[in-house]
Amino acid sequence: MPLTRMETQVVELLRRKRIATMQALRVALDASHMTVARALKKHGYYSSVNRNASFYALRETPRFDAQGLWLYRDVCFSRHGTLARTLVALVENAPAGLTVAEIEPQVNTRVGNLLSRLCRHGELSRCFGGRQAIYLAAKAERQEQQRRCREEQRAAHTTTPVAANTGRGSLPPQADVVMVLEVLIQIIKTPRSDAAQLAQTLRRRGVRITTAGVQRIFDFYALQKKRHDRGR
Repeated sequence: MPLTRMETQVVELLRRKRIATMQALRVALDASHMTVARALKKHGYYSSVNRNASFYALRETPRFDAQGLWLYRDVCFSRHGTLARTLVALVENAPAGLTVAEIEPQVNTRVGNLLSRLCRHGELSRCFGGRQAIYLAAKAERQEQQRRCREEQRAAHTTTPVAANTGRGSLPPQADVVMVLEVLIQIIKTPRSDAAQLAQTLRRRGVRITTAGVQRIFDFYALQKKRHDRGR
């Protein structure tokens, strides 16, 4: 549908400015709200996902990053459209889910209340790591992948200083990073299991490890002593 002369002026002005509010466009051109809105709809536009969705950009203006976001000064635009759809996409695409603290710097606005509402409506899920909520995809299969990845990240972060303090190599003999992480994650899940029980559980999950292999990881990080001390 062709633009009128005034509508063309709206589009040209917004192209020069890159982003602008409805009020700024109306005042600059002495145009009505209806005229500006009609011009934007005909041409195609994005509204910001922060700043109360009050800023507009023409459809061709944003240079979206890999997450589908474009930040111009402090105003954020999203390929996904609304803030709600953006949050769902960001969480679903995150390998280990996302916390509020991880999301807010990306979109430059507070999102805690909206995330909670998306969970209540079944569009997202969440679990808790200590006091911190971790938002996950709604689909069960993707949730499990994200939970597992988050646990692996937490285990890797926890074991790094332990390995450094041993004064030896960073990994036990005959073990790789994946094997160590599998054992440490299983210890978190079943802290009372001994080496034989852990090995059996891991083999059922397809991890090729022996009781002796688990024991070497225990010995390397002095895990049995630490667990025994905590239990006293």
